[in-house]
Amino acid sequence: MFPNSILGRPPFTPNHHHHNNFFALSPTLYSHQQLIDAQFNFQNADLSRAVSLQQLTYGSVSPIQTSASPLFRGRNCMEFDLNVNNIVGIRNTFLLRTYAYLENRVRPLVLVVKKWARHHEINDASRGTLNSYSLVLMVLHYLQTLPEPILPSLQKIYPESFSPLIHLHLVHQAPCNIPPYLSKNESSLGDLLLGFLKYYATEFDWNSQMISVREAKAIPRPDGIEWRNKYICVEEPFDGTNTARAVHEKQKFDAIKDQFLKSWHRLKNKKDLNSILPLRAAILKR
Repeated sequence: MFPNSILGRPPFTPNHHHHNNFFALSPTLYSHQQLIDAQFNFQNADLSRAVSLQQLTYGSVSPIQTSASPLFRGRNCMEFDLNVNNIVGIRNTFLLRTYAYLENRVRPLVLVVKKWARHHEINDASRGTLNSYSLVLMVLHYLQTLPEPILPSLQKIYPESFSPLIHLHLVHQAPCNIPPYLSKNESSLGDLLLGFLKYYATEFDWNSQMISVREAKAIPRPDGIEWRNKYICVEEPFDGTNTARAVHEKQKFDAIKDQFLKSWHRLKNKKDLNSILPLRAAILKR
């Protein structure tokens, strides 16, 4: 569908220097890619054709009941989500792709956070916890709201490149012209992970604020019915819906908050990634 898509390559070659950190990212953890999230979005696709993927070499493909649009999950040598007729998914795929290559620290931090969340069983929307998309947006939001931001709001700086009015067949072209973001913040990955946990454990106001990557800040919750009685509010950057709506039970919300707090204290005291994410378990757990 996108012959010149950047999904398989970065929009540019990052040239930032490597940041040392107090925890060592295992090469196996980062490059082995035992868990890869890939979105394959099809406009006007026949649902039966998506189901027929089960006959291919992807292993098992099963529907995800909690999704608003037709969504299937496949697994074999890698795990991927398959969206059907999800137009917003096409747009946010390229938005996230651009953020991922805007700054060298984004991708490893997101990967570790997702591994951490899965290890502690708070990364499963079908069980009332956070989906991976919400976790990614939470990481981006944190990096945008630092005293010296590591990321900007791409939708504010380049509105013409990420407008919801851009024709779908052209959305892949805009990110190619966006240069790296040169932040003055030189925090290590370890410090950023610790700060991420602290931010959501002690600083973010879950009761009155909404996470907004589009605005690059926490904003007041809307009054709409979709946002009432929701424990976690994460704004979808294009259609404004709540990506964390699966967290609808207080028990699950309390478990998520508790894990942020416990992990923050443990990592702060131990200064060792293994204290909150045993690397062997992270590599083997699928």
